[in-house]
Amino acid sequence: MEKKEISKIIGKDISTLYNWEKKNPILYKIIYDHFNKKDFDEDTKELIELFKNLNELEKEFYLSDIKARVLKKKLEK
Repeated sequence: MEKKEISKIIGKDISTLYNWEKKNPILYKIIYDHFNKKDFDEDTKELIELFKNLNELEKEFYLSDIKARVLKKKLEK
């Protein structure tokens, strides 16, 4: 499914999807994979379901935490 179709379904402008792809790649990947029916392992499926149950502030917090951890690992290399 293309970005244009996804943007209509989720009620966001296509430019929002482009911004997410650049600035919030994890969120973009989750959305893109969901609409393109990518197969996930069981851990990923569980994370997605749990993530859906969070409010917006909690989602922002956990995404920031994940990004910080990834950056820390990159710095340590």
